Parts: sequence; C-alpha cells; structure tokens
Amino acid sequence: MEKFCLEREADLELEKQFEVSNVARESGLMIRIFVTSSLKKEMMEPDSEASARGEDENTRLKEILSPLVSSIRATRKTKRTNLIDFTASVTKDGKDREFQVISCLGPVTKDSEEPCITLLLPEDLPEETP
Repeated sequence: MEKFCLEREADLELEKQFEVSNVARESGLMIRIFVTSSLKKEMMEPDSEASARGEDENTRLKEILSPLVSSIRATRKTKRTNLIDFTASVTKDGKDREFQVISCLGPVTKDSEEPCITLLLPEDLPEETP
C-alpha cells in the first residue's frame, strides 16, 4: 500500500490520482482525500443518463464518501487498521451498481507525516509477487 504515497506526486501529474479534499470537507472529512483514476472513471464520472438527471462528479463523490464515513465509524470501534473495505453504489446505464471500494490511510507522501486517505478499487492494488 506504500505505492500510493511513494508515487503520489508523479501519479497526480500523470492523472493516475486526483485530490478531492474540497468536496470531502463538505461531507465532514477534514483529512486530505485522493482517488485513483480508475475509481474516478468507474464511479465518479456520470454517464449520459446520470448527467441528464443532474449528477456530476461532486454529487457522485458524495455518494461514495457517505458509506466511507459510516464504515470508518463502525470500524474504529472494533479494530485498528489503515485499510477499510466498503461498498458504495452509483448509477450506471440507469441502474444502481455496487462497487467494492478500499480506503487506505497513509501519509500524503513518503517524506510527509500528514495523513490522507486514498480511495481505490480492488483492481488498483499492486499485484502480489511470489
């Protein structure tokens, strides 16, 4: 999971990660939040039907952040972990679609002590080497 903080600066420049902290603050999260490009594409970018209903990236992000906040509250009562798996749903092609999302708590960069959360899809995880 270090990959996300070790490569964050390059990933931001290459648009492999995006900072969404301003919208996250509106949802009550005061920590910096980043999303991977695949999560942004699959979950945040509205399709034509969703756009016609008035959805945009910010409203869809809030649909992801709401179950994250609930999962953080539930998890911190029972265990100490930097990884939280949760389910969030958004509409795709006019139908609700559930996604597994992973929240990874770590530093903003390898040289920073400032904490942040990176939201990613399971396919964003680095492949394990034998």
